[in-house]
Amino acid sequence: MDYLKVLILAITQGLTEFLPVSSSGHLVIVSEFFGIHYPGITMEIFLHFGTFLSVLVVFRKDIHNILIAFFKNFWKVTSYPKNMKENENFAMSIYMLLAIIPAGIAGVFFGDFFENLFKNINAVGFALIVTGTILFLTQWAKKSNKKLTLWSSMIIGIVQAFAIIPGISRSGSTISTGLFLGIDKKKVARFSFILALPLVFGATLLETKNLVGVSAIDWRLILFGTTIAFITGYYAIKWILYSLLKGKFYIFSYYCVILGFLILAFN
Repeated sequence: MDYLKVLILAITQGLTEFLPVSSSGHLVIVSEFFGIHYPGITMEIFLHFGTFLSVLVVFRKDIHNILIAFFKNFWKVTSYPKNMKENENFAMSIYMLLAIIPAGIAGVFFGDFFENLFKNINAVGFALIVTGTILFLTQWAKKSNKKLTLWSSMIIGIVQAFAIIPGISRSGSTISTGLFLGIDKKKVARFSFILALPLVFGATLLETKNLVGVSAIDWRLILFGTTIAFITGYYAIKWILYSLLKGKFYIFSYYCVILGFLILAFN
């Protein structure tokens, strides 16, 4: 594996992890059409770690406040309703815990089904068209400033579970769902991106166990790939936040639909 291939993989991971175009779908496309595969579990872990860091940096204040509120109020079980009503950060932490449950269940019970979809490029093409259609429809989402609730967070969590399918964008589907539910743009974007942290962190921990016995690691390539994934991930988040606040979230739909049809037409 050389620097050029690592560069392509890192940019693909960094950009598509957060842009509403499906990172898993693009990794399938890169592997299928360009013959570039992950150079082992070590690089995969660190590329994910790079994008993990980008979320931590962009939302560092929000994450700090949420963690402080969570550990301060978590043990006061009988006061949950009151504390969640009075403390938005604590409410956010509980909503996130509930929202990651559907994806966890889907991964455990339907893992083989989802894994097989990664081998089907046509399924990726169709899923990208679905993602593009959802993004396009956000133009007509009713503008509102509703807060997240128990039910809306659970709905977003269920939608996120479907994003395990390569071609279905996690950020695209969760943010779109929030917009359709009338949730404030800033709140749903923050919820969507921070919601990704437990999933990315959990997946990284699961993959880390496979590092046992790995030898001859080229740390220069690892550092290079991690840095590129971090930088591209950082600017991808900034880009999508800008597009969302400017009411241009739907522009990513054209890319998804065109790419989806190209895959179906030429594969």
